[in-house]
Amino acid sequence: MAPRPNVNRLADILKKAGLVDELQLRSALARLDQWGGRLTGVLADMGMVDGEQVAEVLAQALKLPTIHLGMVPKDGGALSRIDAAYCAEHGVFPVSLRDRVFTLAMADPTEIDVIDRLAAKVGARVSVVVASEAEIAAAIARHYHGQAARKGDNLARRAFTSEVPAMGGLELDTSAPPPRDAPPPGPPVLRRAPSANTMLDEMFDEAQEKAAEGGFTEAELTRLEAARVNQEKASAILRALEELLVEKGYR
Repeated sequence: MAPRPNVNRLADILKKAGLVDELQLRSALARLDQWGGRLTGVLADMGMVDGEQVAEVLAQALKLPTIHLGMVPKDGGALSRIDAAYCAEHGVFPVSLRDRVFTLAMADPTEIDVIDRLAAKVGARVSVVVASEAEIAAAIARHYHGQAARKGDNLARRAFTSEVPAMGGLELDTSAPPPRDAPPPGPPVLRRAPSANTMLDEMFDEAQEKAAEGGFTEAELTRLEAARVNQEKASAILRALEELLVEKGYR
């Protein structure tokens, strides 16, 4: 599946801001080539970036305002112009429609083609504001599906709203500092963090228990299962990343 045409520009912005390096981009682009989607979403799913930082960097680079969607009131007129599936696919959320100005929150405002199509669809000028992937997902769930976020939600529900990184990574092993007279240390030792598949399995089991108690809907369970299947596919990308680390001499 070919990536969207804006990807090179977006990657350049994030790289210049120091949010990602070349190795991370190569790994994310490999996943993007295979499964499609948005680069902002892929990087967030792989745990490589913080969504709020991405939103701030894009806003600064493109001279756009940011928005936090948690306190945005429901605007039925704006919501009626585009459906939830379109919003989820393109990482957008309709904030308001006032005086023929359609305010649209976007996770990736470099997608100019999305803005142009929506302007034609709603018959209004589109004013773009920037929000994180997680905030947009939560706003879609809240305003379209009536799924209000609650304080203290468990990991399974946070995964459902895209707030948990979707892939396990690699981290430095700092558990055993060497004694003073020890020889100079060798290259840093990398150990595997808990895999995302294991995390999602645990989340899904917890979700099933909650469902039995009436805490989750069938739709939520279906989406959690889809997330687990997707991570099994993404494991191939993680293996490719590990091969690159070996090639660079880090393992």
